[in-house]
Amino acid sequence: MMLAKSNFTCQIIPLRVCLNGASGRMGQRIDRACLESNGTAIVTARNSLDAPLDATSSNFDVVIDFSSDAGTQIAINLALRARCPLLIGTTGITDSTREVLRSSSDQIPVLIAPNTSIGVAVMRHLAKEATRLLSADFHISISEVHHTQKRDQPSGTALALADSVAKGQGTPFPLNEIKSVREGDVIGDHEVVFAGPGEVLTLRHHAEDRDLFALGAIRLAIWIAKQPPGIYGLDDWFSQFMKAKH
Repeated sequence: MMLAKSNFTCQIIPLRVCLNGASGRMGQRIDRACLESNGTAIVTARNSLDAPLDATSSNFDVVIDFSSDAGTQIAINLALRARCPLLIGTTGITDSTREVLRSSSDQIPVLIAPNTSIGVAVMRHLAKEATRLLSADFHISISEVHHTQKRDQPSGTALALADSVAKGQGTPFPLNEIKSVREGDVIGDHEVVFAGPGEVLTLRHHAEDRDLFALGAIRLAIWIAKQPPGIYGLDDWFSQFMKAKH
């Protein structure tokens, strides 16, 4: 199956990727996306915690990690060994792993991306602005639905949306206002609802195909490969994206 055409284009540059978690749902799609990108190549892949690397060299430009908390620890070591940027798409990582990522960012650029969709990035921006304008008179809630194999609840995307709402209202968003559902093979549905006197505003994102996240991961990998050492979030990428639109 060919990748769906994206309305968002980016300059594809030669990029050698070390893919950690290549046998997972996202890993397989990123592998295929790289093959079809005419510029991005998987030069080494780690399929599981016990499997050896397909290549022993550090001859790659970026490490992309879609694995597990334990797998992320391996990805950190790979990126540090190669002195190359690290893109973390894994969700549900522990606080201790986040601390290792922060300390590693002194040496390499690290981008933590719980969702690689440009639509979700725009949704976060809109959620922050809507909260800033409406929070005084509107009740805000967040809901998310994912497939039954997704372990972390709430999802990383729901937590990122909660962070956007918190920034908009200037106070922490209560996590008990996030409703999480696990059913079927749902890729990902997220809603932020603003309920006010006599009216309701809903921001909704529906993922129809996991390939959109693979394409997004490649875009983000290209971006983080150009950044200096430091810890980055999707807001950092999105701010540059917005500047390019003006």
